[in-house]
Amino acid sequence: MVKAVISLIGPPGSGKGTYGSLLASRFLDAAFISVGDILRENTEVSSILKSGALINDSIVNEAVIHSLEGSSVSEKQMVILDGYPRTGPQSHLLAQWPVNLRPSFAIQFDVPYEVCALKLLGRRTCCICKKSINVNGVDTLGFEMPPMLPDADSCDVRCNPDLHWKVRDDDTVDTIKLRMEIYDKETRPLLEYFEKRKQLLRFVPYNGIKDMDKLVSYVATRLHTLI
Repeated sequence: MVKAVISLIGPPGSGKGTYGSLLASRFLDAAFISVGDILRENTEVSSILKSGALINDSIVNEAVIHSLEGSSVSEKQMVILDGYPRTGPQSHLLAQWPVNLRPSFAIQFDVPYEVCALKLLGRRTCCICKKSINVNGVDTLGFEMPPMLPDADSCDVRCNPDLHWKVRDDDTVDTIKLRMEIYDKETRPLLEYFEKRKQLLRFVPYNGIKDMDKLVSYVATRLHTLI
């Protein structure tokens, strides 16, 4: 039975998906749910996501609840939720959820938009080995994040950056700008929602995934009072 749900909040490109999946791997009996990935599996919804716009709150809520109640997730003790809640109305819907499925606390990934944009524009996915890649390094505003390139020994020899490394449809300058504006208007106010409830942890990943031990320590300390 789920005993703790952690909601990840941060602007597009702040690394929620990367840190969330790594975080789940560092704890026993934990599951990671990417709401964006769930929605992209729906072809009708996927076309809206490509434009950078938000999906109807009721559709997102239904998708998240369905995933949380699925047998592969409901049997876990901890769930890390990337991408929910993302709007004020979604946060209000939480009151209708079973108590054990409501977010126990949220982690704010506090990353400047300039850094986020650099990382978003560098994202690639290899259509051969399916690995996530980032060709852009970051060395600004105190952040030091090297490019995330596949290891030559582990990547399929057929992988060719020019032929097989694909850019996500919504990783364009115009779409990124729109997504940042939507985050400021719709999602950033949620930080206050969790802060008022003393349910907000702030994390600044100055060194990218090299700071994972620090994040794990923050989360473990908080979980100690919940599980």
